[in-house]
Amino acid sequence: MNTARFIARKLSENGVVKGRLSTVSNYIAWISVALSIAIMIIAISIVGGFKSEIRGKAAGFMGSVILVPPGQTPLNEKYPFKEPLSYKESIADLKYVESINSVAYRSGLIKTEDNINGVYFKGIDSLYNLSFFKSALVRGQLPDYSGKLGNDILISGRLAALMGYELGDQVLSYFIGDDVKVRKFTIVGVFDAQLDDIDKTIIVVDKRHIQRLNGWDTNQASCVEIRIDNDKNIDDAAEEIENMVFTSSTDDDPSLFVTSISKFYSHLFDWLALLDLNVLMVLLLMIAVAGFNMISAILIILFEKISMIGLLKSLGMTNRGVSKVFLYRALYIVGKGVVWGNVAACAVCMLQKYFKIITLNPDNYFVKYVPIKSDLGQILLLDAGSIVLIMLILSLSTIFISRVSPDKTLRVN
Repeated sequence: MNTARFIARKLSENGVVKGRLSTVSNYIAWISVALSIAIMIIAISIVGGFKSEIRGKAAGFMGSVILVPPGQTPLNEKYPFKEPLSYKESIADLKYVESINSVAYRSGLIKTEDNINGVYFKGIDSLYNLSFFKSALVRGQLPDYSGKLGNDILISGRLAALMGYELGDQVLSYFIGDDVKVRKFTIVGVFDAQLDDIDKTIIVVDKRHIQRLNGWDTNQASCVEIRIDNDKNIDDAAEEIENMVFTSSTDDDPSLFVTSISKFYSHLFDWLALLDLNVLMVLLLMIAVAGFNMISAILIILFEKISMIGLLKSLGMTNRGVSKVFLYRALYIVGKGVVWGNVAACAVCMLQKYFKIITLNPDNYFVKYVPIKSDLGQILLLDAGSIVLIMLILSLSTIFISRVSPDKTLRVN
């Protein structure tokens, strides 16, 4: 039998005595641990939610990983490449790749009687993955480009409000090159993705229009968008795809470079990186608060049990053995706090995730409500790490035990 654990359990069973200072401190300690754990879990869940939402929206516009001609951006409209690509199917077969589509871009102007605005027309075909725009659609329907060349376009709610457009309106568009080309499109759908700087500059149109405006063949495009699973690291995926392109390219394949959405929209991903730093500070602060509250509770218990400490030492128990008694007692308190902290955090996260109680201004935060994404592995790692760190902090308080003299403490009532 583990003597230290047995004594600690008996202390735990008999430790709740009304009016004792140690009882009050125990309650304060485990509640402090519970609140700290809950705050940490909620913090990492919120940051995980922001990362998932914003990354998903940015990737929805342009894909997570992008193949572009040398020296060009994904919005390339000057130097097209020709399809097919010999390695396209191999990339599509990667388990984390959701879709791979070629698109064509052309910059242009849209004009009403009162406003004029520069935009990019994004040309897609009937095979394009429209799941993102479907999830963001607020009015109308998605365009269908499977038949003959049509004039239907998809536009953002912000751009529509800026220009005064309504669903079904015709959009007069100007494309400036060696000469000015004019096209008239019809709005069939309005989406709202809350990425202000992006969705005010992108209009979705039939790819065949862009190819004709650019003077391209039907097998020419601006870039290839590769959309990947939201849980896959973008940089890791880009590196693997880059290696595949390098090793699988043939002499007939065009020269294409691999870039990622995190580089193209670096300001968004830099903002997310700052959130990671904020969360780290919250975690360290909460661990410190919980740890020092636990030290206070254990010191109070040690003072109240000073006679017992002297008795155990007089019976031959070492300082280390006595320390274990109180560390086991502390572990019971910490464990209780961790359990209740997890319960409280899960309840708050579920309420926010399904009822969206806390709202945000999408102009500042890119989402309408506080997003939540919980990862069981992260939570378990956080729980384990918190327990270890708090117990390490508590081990300092047991130095007091080595200073206890049995001949003096046994006379303490």
